[in-house]
This record gives sequence, structure tokens and C-alpha cells, in this order.
Amino acid sequence: MEDRLKNFKNAMKRTVLQDLNFTEEHKRDIRLKIKQIPTSSEEDIVLAIFQLLKQKRTGFELSRLIRSRGIETFENEEGFLYMFLHKFEHKGYLNSYWEAPDIKYYQISSKGLKFLKTLENQTDGVAYLLKEIVER
Repeated sequence: MEDRLKNFKNAMKRTVLQDLNFTEEHKRDIRLKIKQIPTSSEEDIVLAIFQLLKQKRTGFELSRLIRSRGIETFENEEGFLYMFLHKFEHKGYLNSYWEAPDIKYYQISSKGLKFLKTLENQTDGVAYLLKEIVER
């Protein structure tokens, strides 16, 4: 099996890839365009936050789990995550409480669970619902 894959790879080099020549400028343009591709939408972020907070979690745990889903929005700016959490808490979608002297936990509320079910079941109109929750 491995020999067939090696032969296939060599055949690809001889046929398809042989004719491709990229200038440094072209490579730079490709890298720039790849960086401009949005990695995750606001809908993906809110959905991930709500799904992950079915269990109580700290903000730090949540940020790690969000990253593990491939959402890198909060990679170097965890403060934005806490702004989202505070906004959702203020609107009643999340509950929070302190344990130990300085560990704050977040968990989805019953109102948040209803909203999560709406997000998971509804494909159209999701952007409108999220705009309502995020901007108000």
C-alpha cells in the first residue's frame, strides 16, 4: 500500500505540480489572502460558548475549549471572551458564581438553554437572533 502511495506522489510531481511555478510575490499574495479568510463567525462563537457552558466552567477553561474547536478569535485577547460572558450574564443567558477566594464559574441558565436550542434547530434567522443578543 505504501509503495502505491509513493508512486502516486511521484506521479503527481511529474505531471501536475511540475508545471506550477510561483513567484515570491504570488506566494506572498496567497499567504495574505489566507490570513484574510474569516476563521469563525460570531454565530460559531456564541454557539460554542453556549454549548460548552452546559457544564460549569471557568473563563480560562472555556477559552481553552473554544481554541480546541478551532476558534482562535480570543487567542491573544481573552478580554473579549470575558466581555461576551459578562454581556450574556447580564442578559440572563448565563449564571455565574464564585468558588474559593477568586475562581469564577459560568454556566448556561434556563433562558440560555432555550436560546441554545433555538440556535441549534434553526438555520435561517440565526444571524438576526445573535444580533439581538449581542448588540442590545
